[in-house]
Amino acid sequence: MELKDYRRALHAAAETGEKLPLTQSIIKKALSGCRCGLTYPWESAVCAYFDFGFDKATALRADMDALPVTEKTGLEFCSKIRGVMHACGHDGHMAMLLGAAMELQSGRFSPKSNILLIFQPAEETTGGAKPILDSGVFEKYNVTRIFGMHLIPDLPKGALYTKSGAMMAKSCEITVDIEGKSSHIAKYEEGADALLAAAEFITQLYSGVDKLSDIEYKLLRFGRLTSGSVRNAVSPHSELTGSLRCFDENDFDRLLTLAKSTAARIDALHKTKTTISLNEGYPPLINDSELVQKLKQILPIRELEAPRMITDDFSWYQKKVPGVYIFLGTGTNIPLHSPEFDFDEGILKIGVNAYKAITENL
Repeated sequence: MELKDYRRALHAAAETGEKLPLTQSIIKKALSGCRCGLTYPWESAVCAYFDFGFDKATALRADMDALPVTEKTGLEFCSKIRGVMHACGHDGHMAMLLGAAMELQSGRFSPKSNILLIFQPAEETTGGAKPILDSGVFEKYNVTRIFGMHLIPDLPKGALYTKSGAMMAKSCEITVDIEGKSSHIAKYEEGADALLAAAEFITQLYSGVDKLSDIEYKLLRFGRLTSGSVRNAVSPHSELTGSLRCFDENDFDRLLTLAKSTAARIDALHKTKTTISLNEGYPPLINDSELVQKLKQILPIRELEAPRMITDDFSWYQKKVPGVYIFLGTGTNIPLHSPEFDFDEGILKIGVNAYKAITENL
């Protein structure tokens, strides 16, 4: 099969989350003729190990899962699963890694280490990287470094980019619950207005975040506020849901501390009670600077001008071993997660050649 055939088969079989039976079946079938050992460290994950007789391994990773998006591309090979679509390029990521497997199988070049290919579910949801690490697969194959690649629509078509150090944000979902006391609106002073408290919390917090001028890249914003039930009663409860993102663990703690101190001040003023909760989220994606410099010697790779506020659980692998994440431009400017997301399949060969250069030279 050609790269485009892999991509189209995977695109049509789009699945979300960690249970991806159709996607896993396509990958297993594609790898069945290769001289590699296949293991399944978690849910629908597939790891393909190519042993070239070394005492260490380099890992290459592709994410597998799609998004709950109804496709509007009009492609002949569009998703067969209604309401689910590869709108973030993961079908291309898997196709490139399968292309790398075929190159490894061909014997036309000599890698400088053993190679572990990781096909990982759940990047878009709960994060599949951490459970794969917890399985012990890196220790089993003595993985000492890792590389990955992501299609990016606002970069020039076919161009490779990365960034030394911080490249993508640490993120978590943040929920703020404000408990007040209801009263008739004609006697609002007898209540504790959770809606007013929420409004003041947002405005004061945003102002406080803006004043943290020593944190260059930061985000603490809310996309949803729900409060109250009727027009003529003081709201007894407000819920805000949003996102906290930055590129440093200490900065993350400072932003969270600011949110808590703002909530305490609002509670004292309005006699409300605020609870702030967060999910674990993903760590910041920090590229190994030494590996980035080595990549620039073997690939026409450009330096990103600034880190991106987007996230990826590839960062969990980099907590374990040095690694580099690479962006491959599609040049379409069709946003990630858009129902119209698509790309020129010709760029997939560029990704395969990049993986080939990595395994041959590093």
